[in-house]
Amino acid sequence: MSRVALIQGHPIENARHFCHALSDAYKEGARQGGHEVREIGVTKLQFPILRSRQEWETEQPAPDIAASQDTIAWAEHLVFVYPLWLGTMPALLKAFLEQTFRPGFEMGKEDEGKLEQAPRG
Repeated sequence: MSRVALIQGHPIENARHFCHALSDAYKEGARQGGHEVREIGVTKLQFPILRSRQEWETEQPAPDIAASQDTIAWAEHLVFVYPLWLGTMPALLKAFLEQTFRPGFEMGKEDEGKLEQAPRG
C-alpha cells in the first residue's frame, strides 16, 4: 500500500485533546487499510528556534529534525493534525516546519539557475 508520515502538531504534550484522538483514529484506520504509518510528535522533539535567514540556510538540523526529515523523505503521504490557534497553526509547529523544510531538503537547491533535488543518504 502506501507510506504515511503523520505529523502531530498539537503543542501540549501531557494532555489529550481532540487532535490526539483524531490522529489516533487516522493512524488506526490507515493501518487497518494496509498502510504503513510513522508518527512525528512535534512536542517530543528538541530543536532550537531559527532566528535568522542565515541560520535557516547554513546551520545543520538538530538530530530530532534530521530524524523527522528521514521520516518525511520516506513517506508517500504527509498528514498534519493540529489545532487552529489565532486562526493559524501553533508557533511550535511553524518552528518545526521552518527547521525541517530548509534549503537542500526536498525543496531542492538553486544552483546555476537549475533546481536540483537534494541527495538523500
